[in-house]
Amino acid sequence: MAASTENTLFQVAVQRVLDSWTVLQLAVSHGFGGADSREKAQWMVYAIDQWFKENKNIETYELENFLEDVMNHEFDTIIDDGSLPRISTLVCGLYFLSCEGRVEELQEKIQSLPRAQLHGCVGAPTQGEDEDDEDADDDTMDTGGASAPPPPEPTSQSGEGSGTGSQPGDPMEEEEDGWQVVRKGKRR
Repeated sequence: MAASTENTLFQVAVQRVLDSWTVLQLAVSHGFGGADSREKAQWMVYAIDQWFKENKNIETYELENFLEDVMNHEFDTIIDDGSLPRISTLVCGLYFLSCEGRVEELQEKIQSLPRAQLHGCVGAPTQGEDEDDEDADDDTMDTGGASAPPPPEPTSQSGEGSGTGSQPGDPMEEEEDGWQVVRKGKRR
């Protein structure tokens, strides 16, 4: 009977750890996992609990890889805040305490876990909020592996040489922000 209590307590511990994880709670609250984001977060608790029940000596890096994969594939979230090793180490430590029957210490750690800090998170600007940032977002947009074409080579302004030069002032006009507008000329 003690084993089921330990497992239940470990499941509660995992739930509390994931509830305190700002990255996961932010992904859930913003629906990064789709309409069933909350269910995916609940599944993570069950999956971690089940994985620890079925396997002995799960290493911290293994749990870290699992959490990283789930967050990437299920919530479309890449974790780069350094919280992944901390969460993995915490869960492994709590499992160790539950296996050794150190219930009081486990409960104490569970109670001391902070809540997710969602109030300090800043959202991305919405459409129309900052027009200048919209162009910057387009430059960093994921193009599915394809790279953007290189910028056009400047052409000769004098019209001499290859004959592909332009008429004075027509094809290239310098904008006030330093960009040059290249206009398509007539084919010869």
